[in-house]
Amino acid sequence: MRFPRAFPQLARRLLAAALAAALAALAPVPALAQNEPEFFEKPYAEGQWNLGRRLDESQLRYCVDKRDGDWEVAAAIADAIAGALLLEPQRYVVESDLVMEDITRVYALMLEHCDLHMGFKLLPEGYANWATLTAAYYDTQYVFVTADPGLKSMADLKAGRTIGATLGTSAHVRLVSYLTALPSGQRWRAFPMGTNDLALESLLSGSVDVALVWAPVLWGKQRQDPAYANLRVIDPAPLPATTMGVGGLLLADRTFLRSAIDEAIAALRADGTIGKILESFDFPATAGP
Repeated sequence: MRFPRAFPQLARRLLAAALAAALAALAPVPALAQNEPEFFEKPYAEGQWNLGRRLDESQLRYCVDKRDGDWEVAAAIADAIAGALLLEPQRYVVESDLVMEDITRVYALMLEHCDLHMGFKLLPEGYANWATLTAAYYDTQYVFVTADPGLKSMADLKAGRTIGATLGTSAHVRLVSYLTALPSGQRWRAFPMGTNDLALESLLSGSVDVALVWAPVLWGKQRQDPAYANLRVIDPAPLPATTMGVGGLLLADRTFLRSAIDEAIAALRADGTIGKILESFDFPATAGP
């Protein structure tokens, strides 16, 4: 049997392809594979591949978390943002018995229920690359709280007295830095507390003289439980006030929506809408232009 003349050329091409494949197996990892760590920076949410982008763009789906003392305030502000964007607000209330949610759960909530998740402190470089934050819709503080009627400011607190400070906050870091700079005989004793709730409970029990907590948490406690009614915020002097903005979280690829929400927040702060919402709740925050 005679073979066509093209066969030797085909054989050479197949041999060359086989050699190329063998050499490729020994070559360095290709550029595409080197980019894979960017994928793994995102957490994995069960069934995430089945959660496509919704088709109804006439709604602003937002989440609020009942574990946040200010969740009703945040919901009212989110409704106002939706109105400013001419969108229908669609609220999802997060329910959980956990003290704090892990990042995988937040990511799953964003995929399934939220265009916007309210109630995130604007911490510089404090969030993963898959998330982005809006502008602040209000500004509030960490506050020093006491039940002692004789204390008007931190300057009245004698050396050696105790402070229960919520661990790891910017206010806690500032307090520790201040105490470290003082001579040992002039320092207060600062006890780190795992949560704002623990700091306030320690204050009620008399374990500490002052608690350093997030102001919205105290506000929420005093609305819900009369046991906290007699606690008072005192002047932080000689320490400076620790103020921080609060905004909403979005998925990082929602750049157009983030820009629109930021414009809405700026307008609502400027025209006094958010200020009126805060005033209606007697909420300890500011929203000036």
